[in-house]
Amino acid sequence: MTENAILQKIKYVLKWIKPMSNIQIFRSSETADADMKTYEKNLFRHRLRNLAIAAGALAAAILCGTLLWISSQNRTYETYEVLKSFERVDTVTTRYTEFQNYVLKYSNDGISCVDSNNNPLWSQTYNMQNPVVQVCQNSVAAAEENGTEAMIFDVSGLQGEIQTRLPIRQISVSSQGVLAVLLEDGDAMRLKLYSKDATELVDAKFELQDVGYPLRMSLSADATKLAVTFLQVQDGGIGTCLAFYNFSSVGENQEDRLVASRIIKGEVMPSVEYLDATHCFALGTSQLLFYEGTQIPEVTKEIPMEKEVLSVFHSQKGIGIVTEGAEQAYALHVYDVQGNLQFETEFDMDYQTLKFSGDNVLIYNEFECIMLNSRGKIFYSGSFEDSISNLYTQSGHNCFIVMHASRTDQIRLK
Repeated sequence: MTENAILQKIKYVLKWIKPMSNIQIFRSSETADADMKTYEKNLFRHRLRNLAIAAGALAAAILCGTLLWISSQNRTYETYEVLKSFERVDTVTTRYTEFQNYVLKYSNDGISCVDSNNNPLWSQTYNMQNPVVQVCQNSVAAAEENGTEAMIFDVSGLQGEIQTRLPIRQISVSSQGVLAVLLEDGDAMRLKLYSKDATELVDAKFELQDVGYPLRMSLSADATKLAVTFLQVQDGGIGTCLAFYNFSSVGENQEDRLVASRIIKGEVMPSVEYLDATHCFALGTSQLLFYEGTQIPEVTKEIPMEKEVLSVFHSQKGIGIVTEGAEQAYALHVYDVQGNLQFETEFDMDYQTLKFSGDNVLIYNEFECIMLNSRGKIFYSGSFEDSISNLYTQSGHNCFIVMHASRTDQIRLK
C-alpha cells in the first residue's frame, strides 16, 4: 500500500473518532446533570424533613408551655409551707410598700430598703411626724406632710434632700426622680418641681379663688406632664376642674403650661393618677375617666360608676376598684391602662389592704388573705396564725413574702 493510501486511511478513521468522542462527552454531561438534580432533590427533601421536625418540636414546646400556663392559671392551693423565716425588729408604727423587687420600710425615724431575705440595701434616718412615701418605677420620694422636708431615693439610696419654706401638702415623683411638691401659700398653692439632685426646675402658683382647691396631683413617669384635680364651688354648687400641664416644649406656648382641661359639674373627683408616661385615670363619685397622650392627654374611655366606690388601687399595669357586690359583700373590678375591663369578681372578706403585686392581686386583713391571678381566678384563700403586716409576691406564681409582727416568712403555696 502506498504512503498516500495509508494517509487516506488514517484521515478516514480520525473523521469518525472525533464525532464519537463528542457524543461520549455529551452523554457524560447529561449523566452529571441528572446526578446533580437527584442530589439537589434529596438535599431539599432532607432540609424539608429537618424543618418539619424543628417546627413540630417548636409547636410541641409552645403547646406544652401553653398547657403549663393554663394549668398554673387554673390551679388552686389549699395550704402553704414556710421556706425561710427571719426575725424582725421593726417598730409597731412601721409601714411598708413595694419598690421593684424590694420592700420599703418607713416610720417617723427613717426609711430603709430590704430584699426578700431581709438584707438591707440602704437606710436613711430622718425626723418626720407624718411621713408620706411615693413610688414610681425606679424612684422613691419621702416627705413630711405639712412639714418642710422631702427626700428622693433610687435603688442605690439617697439622691437628693429638699427643704421648703412653705408646708408640703402633696408630693408626686417620676421614674427619673423628678419630684413635684404642692405647697400651701396663704390663699394660693405653689407647685415646685425638683430634679433628682434637688435642683429647682419649676415654680408655679395657683390662686385658689381662680382655679379652686387642689384635691390631688400626679406626675407622669417621664416627668413631662402633671394632672391636677381642683375642687370648685360655683353658683352654690360644687364641681371639679381636671387640668393637665405640660413641662416640655409643647407647653411652653400655653398659658401656665395648661394644655388640656375639663370642668365636671356636680361631681367631686378626688383621685387622679398617671399609671406610666402616657396613661392616666381620674375617678369621681359617678364616673371613671381614662386619658392617653404622649404630650396632650385626651379622654379615651368614660365608665359610669353605678355604685359607690369603696376603694381604689393602682399600678403601672392598671387599676382596681371595689364597690358593693350583688351577691357578696364586695365586688372587685380590674381595668388595664386603656380602661378595658380585665375581670370582675366578688368576695365577702372584710379587707384592710388591696394591691397589685407582681402579676397578682392581693387582698388581706390582719389574719386572712385572698390571692387572685391576672385573670381574676382566686388561687388561694386562707388565714395565718400571726397578724399580717405586709404581704407581697416574691417570684413565680406561688412564692410570697409574709411580714408578721416579729418575723418575716418566705412561703410557698401548695
